[in-house]
Amino acid sequence: MLSFAVSTTTATTKVPARPYVLLVDDHRPTLCKLQEVVELEGYATVSTTSATEAIRTCDVRPPQVVITDLAMPNLDGHGLARWVKTRYPSVPLILVTGEVLENGRLAQLQTMFSAVYPKPIDVVSLLERLSRMMPAPPNRPRGVSRP
Repeated sequence: MLSFAVSTTTATTKVPARPYVLLVDDHRPTLCKLQEVVELEGYATVSTTSATEAIRTCDVRPPQVVITDLAMPNLDGHGLARWVKTRYPSVPLILVTGEVLENGRLAQLQTMFSAVYPKPIDVVSLLERLSRMMPAPPNRPRGVSRP
């Protein structure tokens, strides 16, 4: 298994020039795994451990897609999603959560998020959805299957 160090953003972090996926999760092991699988697909990422840092990153340059956890201290994933939708309504949002969601809560979240994935995340499904939201990464034309 490959291991990657999570590089989280700060106010001075450079945001990629090409379209990128913004990853937000306060649980570093999950964030690290998300970063690993998304980058192995060839996509640029910026990883943050809080919604506040995610907002700062969006203010530098909006992402192509946001993948966020739901339960985080201070501002949660739903609050981040409301902020993103107000500021950048065309940016799709994907929610990952370890919470068991009741039907009413799930329905509410599905109005805001393009997809909701329970943890542990179905990586194949997540990457398939992401491939429909992102331009083909460099050196990997759309439609080329994963090894």
